Amino acid sequence: MRGLPAIAALMLAGCSAGQDTEPASPPASFHIDKASLYRAEPDDICRFKDTAFLQRLTLRVTAALPPGTRGFDFVDFDAHTAPEGQGMEAVLRFRSSSADGQARMMYAAGPFDPATCAIGQMTGGTGAGPHAPDAVETFRVAESEESSA
Repeated sequence: MRGLPAIAALMLAGCSAGQDTEPASPPASFHIDKASLYRAEPDDICRFKDTAFLQRLTLRVTAALPPGTRGFDFVDFDAHTAPEGQGMEAVLRFRSSSADGQARMMYAAGPFDPATCAIGQMTGGTGAGPHAPDAVETFRVAESEESSA
């Protein structure tokens, strides 16, 4: 019992010693890959601002998947300049299985506000992305409350 206060003092000293160091610079990218899901600190802007960003997005997309779609294996998320050059576009890519059990690459994409990480109404389907030659649109994802506010 006598050692308990000493251990507590050492732990507090260790915590305060780290406070003198300069804080890490905030992330500069919107990209989230599967490996970054396991990092202690988010290395993307959206999860740095809001730790629940990706969770809310995946729940929003999975709720809109076509009937019979099973599973959700996250591949990546990226936001980039829209192909038409007007604004930005967010693309969530994942693997899922159809009713026949065949796993396939799928996507959900929509307009993206880089200041707030809000994503408007999305379209989704099979393929590597909305502009890929193999893309087939099969579902729509309603606009979130955050993006309509």
